[in-house]
Amino acid sequence: MKNNEKVVIVTSVAAVIALVLDAFMFVQHGHSLTSSSVWSRLLLFIILAIVVNGLSFLKMRFCGYATILVNLYFAIASLAAFQMVSPRESAYGLFIQALSIVGILVGAAGIYYGAKQRTDYTKAKFEKMKEQMKK
Repeated sequence: MKNNEKVVIVTSVAAVIALVLDAFMFVQHGHSLTSSSVWSRLLLFIILAIVVNGLSFLKMRFCGYATILVNLYFAIASLAAFQMVSPRESAYGLFIQALSIVGILVGAAGIYYGAKQRTDYTKAKFEKMKEQMKK
């Protein structure tokens, strides 16, 4: 499996987990899911995932950095849900905490693949420069 395919999978999973956790946290804190403030934040997760997934296939210069930052954002959103869930010892709280840990780990994997994506881009540039110098 190519690295850009791994980026798409990991970023999409991290986005879905962050989206679900954020929706649970809005409900827990008494916000209606039909509120525009809720949907704007959930829409932000979707837009960020689409942008990173698109950039990973284009293999642009800064796509690795975008992947790292967006997956860091998703991991932080998962960490926030882990810290804010209440009551912690209930089945609901344990489910949210377990899902949050998975979200943090998937976000960390996205950061790793983003760094690998950047490394692959740099290697390809060096190879291209070497070929040009030989000519």
